[in-house]
Amino acid sequence: MEFIVLDRQTIQCVMTEAEIADYGMDRQAIYENDKRTEDFFRKIMKKAQQETGFRKKRGDITVHASFLPDELLKITFFIGRKELFDDFDEEASAEFSIAVLKSKELMNIAAFCGKTGSRLKAALYKYRGVYFLLADISRCQVREIAQLLCLADEYVDEICYTKSIAAFLREHGQCVIKENAAAVLGNL
Repeated sequence: MEFIVLDRQTIQCVMTEAEIADYGMDRQAIYENDKRTEDFFRKIMKKAQQETGFRKKRGDITVHASFLPDELLKITFFIGRKELFDDFDEEASAEFSIAVLKSKELMNIAAFCGKTGSRLKAALYKYRGVYFLLADISRCQVREIAQLLCLADEYVDEICYTKSIAAFLREHGQCVIKENAAAVLGNL
């Protein structure tokens, strides 16, 4: 089991199927997303806090879990604070304002955008043959972010929230669609 602190609000865990089994879980049990799954995620979050020193001060936790092609489970925990999603608190909402969705296939991002509709403000960048959708989620509620993550899990290879990655892509990547990328791609 490997833990990675991505930023002040995001921590990621990568587990093997054997490690998942140690918790009495398997792929099917995780897909059921019931009380047992919730308890599993709580245990993993607690272990992550113990091993990394990462602390949840307050707020909701959004969990994004996806099985990778090599039979690994990647779990991303985002610690959200209510004020981050308050339209009147622009300074706090700036802390968590972008989601970077990565895919090797443009059509996968287009399919994702087709499902989200034009409601998502985004730009599309390409860097080293990989596509990155930089989605503005500053005005999204925690529930909306969770829905987007579940949907993205079906279509993209990876998701992160680190502003430095978005800044790097803006500086070094090739801008393919500067504005309204979700609407443009959703209509392909």
